[in-house]
Amino acid sequence: MCTNFRISATDGSVVVGRTMEFPTDMGTRIAVLPVGYKGTGTGVNAEAGKTWTATQGVVGMDAFGTPGALTDGMNDAGLYAALLYMPGFCEYTPAEGADPASLLSIVEVLAYLLGTCVSTDEVKQAMSGVTVWPYVFGPFGFAPPAHVIVHDPTGESLVIEWRSGEMVVFDNPIGVACNWPYFDWHLTNLRNYINLSVENPTPITIEGVELSMMGQGPGMLGLPGDSSSPARFVRAAAYTASLRPVASGSELEKSALHVLNNFDIPWGMIRSDADPVNDDHTLWSTISNLTARRYIVRTYDNPIPHAIDLKKVDFSGPEATQIETPTGGFPELQLQAT
Repeated sequence: MCTNFRISATDGSVVVGRTMEFPTDMGTRIAVLPVGYKGTGTGVNAEAGKTWTATQGVVGMDAFGTPGALTDGMNDAGLYAALLYMPGFCEYTPAEGADPASLLSIVEVLAYLLGTCVSTDEVKQAMSGVTVWPYVFGPFGFAPPAHVIVHDPTGESLVIEWRSGEMVVFDNPIGVACNWPYFDWHLTNLRNYINLSVENPTPITIEGVELSMMGQGPGMLGLPGDSSSPARFVRAAAYTASLRPVASGSELEKSALHVLNNFDIPWGMIRSDADPVNDDHTLWSTISNLTARRYIVRTYDNPIPHAIDLKKVDFSGPEATQIETPTGGFPELQLQAT
């Protein structure tokens, strides 16, 4: 379960927010892929597939400690990409008959795109020469079903999905994405909520009795509050569309943080069965300032945001590096009586 959105400031700054929900932490670490990173896609029978050399430095969240297997990240040009889980609605292209040199596993797509592209147009071109096939990723034991979400610093957004073995690319003007089902279904579903309003309703009179609102906010009565993918998509669209304009990217980062707070799922809220190990919950969230090149991370164990300034990261190293995600509780304030 994941929620992803893009918002903009009046000065043109673009910020992306994302949550990652899963039952297990997947051994996630923060990965740094340098300029010159040599990427190799996985082909059939573990042979080499698509190869590339990164022209952009990348920072992101990896999966199972594998630095090239990114689930979220941005590059030093301000391009952002993410994988969002999509079971039941994802059928990758069969490897049979495809050019072996075009093959990529879904877990390798972000490293490829962020390492070689700087815009959504370049992403479209790059993906036209790629075959994403159903490679069984070891830690999962199956090919992880996912779609790819892309945002660039101009505010352009894409959603890339696989249907019946064919890749489909959508422009995403509203900048919101969640999990299943398909992206165009979510856009159609939004029509069910066009009655929602940020304005408080005016009183009405029935048989001489004036009925006024009870408290603030009933203009949004009917906004779905559950944690399902369709509900979160509608809620994310409503929150991002209703934000008051802010002047700068630094203010917009705060806006993104407060929107993310509405999608932070505590452990126990979603249960597959009686075993707590299988409870989906928000493992981590990221805020990506595509204009200022800032990548901000907070985790379930440490919800204090930690920022990485990509302009200060040394992307010249020969190999990918990783650091642990933030852990620990809340720092104490030392108070002294006056």
